[in-house]
Amino acid sequence: MFRIAYFNSLLLTFVIVFTLAPEAESQSGATFVPRRLTLVQAENLLIERNLTVVAAKYQVDASRAARLIASYKQNPVLTVGAEQVPFYSPLAGSYPRFAKTNSDAGANPVYTLRIDTILERGGKRELRTTAAEEQLRASEAQMLDAVRTQLFLLRRAFAAATLARENLKLAETTEQQYAQTERLTLAKVDQGDIAKVEVYRAGAGRLQYQQAVLQARTSYDSGVRDVLNLLGAREQDVETDIAQTSGFQPVALRAGGSPQIPDSLRNAPLQLISDFDDRPLIQSLNELRSIALAERPNVTAARHLLASAESATQLARAQRIRDLDVGYEYQRVGSDHSAGIVVSVPLFLNNNQRALVTQTEASQRAAEAQLKQAELQATTDVDKAYQAYISARKILDLYNTDNLSQLDRLRTVANVSYREGASSLFELLDAQRAYGLAMTSYNQARADYQIALWELENAVGRSLW
Repeated sequence: MFRIAYFNSLLLTFVIVFTLAPEAESQSGATFVPRRLTLVQAENLLIERNLTVVAAKYQVDASRAARLIASYKQNPVLTVGAEQVPFYSPLAGSYPRFAKTNSDAGANPVYTLRIDTILERGGKRELRTTAAEEQLRASEAQMLDAVRTQLFLLRRAFAAATLARENLKLAETTEQQYAQTERLTLAKVDQGDIAKVEVYRAGAGRLQYQQAVLQARTSYDSGVRDVLNLLGAREQDVETDIAQTSGFQPVALRAGGSPQIPDSLRNAPLQLISDFDDRPLIQSLNELRSIALAERPNVTAARHLLASAESATQLARAQRIRDLDVGYEYQRVGSDHSAGIVVSVPLFLNNNQRALVTQTEASQRAAEAQLKQAELQATTDVDKAYQAYISARKILDLYNTDNLSQLDRLRTVANVSYREGASSLFELLDAQRAYGLAMTSYNQARADYQIALWELENAVGRSLW
């Protein structure tokens, strides 16, 4: 059974890895991909190695730094000055002079030490911090959304590879049966029981399964390469020997419950250990819609972006409240010492901040529209995925145990009848062809149902079990 990893546990792992260690460098180049790779292992590697997810992680780091910057108070300004220091004067003996007063001179040295502090009014710092905090939460949600979408692509690649593997096993088995039929037909021809033309008919029927073997191998190789691409890896990043993993072996392999790998794939550079899941869904459509609106990461990100835009609008309005620049000043003028306070107030003669308010209000309305679109898209995705699930479930139910057993018995009876001479080669080939087509359709139905389940999880934004 395909082990469907829980979104919540995966996302929690992701947050722990990248939130508690924000300064850690990417280790994708140092982590090898096991040659026998289960879906759970692949999902964990994707969180660590996928380049789209890594890029989203660095965006979270940038947003975290922006929040810290927004929370800073304005830096004070230190001013040090030396003015009116006489270096020439027509008054004899009045220069050079650095620290004394000369009442007869036109200039006396002035030394200034001043500290200016900006007093922000209107709660600007708090609003700025709130907006940046919402941006950070939006970045974290966007990071989780990147995990969601990349996980779905990984699972689809696994499903494609699993379907190719199952079709390959079926095609190889059927081809071997055709080879046996050819040998049996040749023996019958040698005994004079049937005409020699039947040998050619059996050989012609075998061609389509030889073609199916080649196509299944190509599809499996394509799925493997898609998995490597999503893991940010190349073929040389795959461990060359399973024995070099210090005794590590996937749980499914140790338990003996892993699906059978065809002999033709034993030497493949990467073996994907997976199977299909046929569990029925337990949630209703309304429940799925509610979950998507409440928990889907891109909807959550849109909500935080709207909250950030609302704070930005309040901040723009607060900009119309004038800040005060308070300067504390010490001066020495000649031999005298003095102190003073200077208060500066900006005059809104050219820019009264109204344009900024208009701009942020427009951005807020855009964020509101984007949130509505995200919610509508989430609902639409759930509806479409649910309908695809219903259809896939009905098709899968067609291939029940009784129907498949009847097809297998029909093939067995046709083989025995032909061997005993009770039926013709045409009837045998027809039974084998019907069985092969039915089993190929069954494999496709299982793959479609598995993808439908994962598409629902992707639309909802979390695991459904």
